[in-house]
This record gives sequence, structure tokens and C-alpha cells, in this order.
Amino acid sequence: MKWLWVLLLSIISGLFLIKGIELWSVIDHVDGDGIVITFLGFSINDRVLNESISGYALGFTIASIIPFLVAANIALRVKMKKNLNAEKI
Repeated sequence: MKWLWVLLLSIISGLFLIKGIELWSVIDHVDGDGIVITFLGFSINDRVLNESISGYALGFTIASIIPFLVAANIALRVKMKKNLNAEKI
């Protein structure tokens, strides 16, 4: 069950990172009206101006770190428990 959480959190982290990279790459290609930012089908903001896109991109990029760290913490705890149980034998 714990590995399912690790997988789910890793996927969420990857989705956040992909969205952050996508926003970093479209900064130069925005017209005067701005762009619509959506994530997983949900509209986050309808009109994001060119000046604000970097803030959203940074937010998504940093948000990708949090689920990755939680997934790594769960995976390392499971691995450490296995090592401790092996040493007791």
C-alpha cells in the first residue's frame, strides 16, 4: 500500500513539474490578452498577463518538489524498516 502512495505522489509531482516547464516555455509566446492556466482540467486563472506567468511557473515548479519529497520519505522509511528487520535476524 505504501508503494501505491509513492507512485501516486510521484505522478502528481511529475504533473506539477511538466506544467511548470510548460509555463516557463510559453512566456515569450503570449499575446497582449494573456493566457488561461489550467491544471488537470480545472481552470486556475482565465487571464494571466505575461508579467505574471513566471510566478505561476515558479509556483508549479516548487509545488512539484513537495510531493516528491513526501514520496521519497515514504520510500526511504520502508527501506530503512526492511534493513532494520534484516539486521535483527
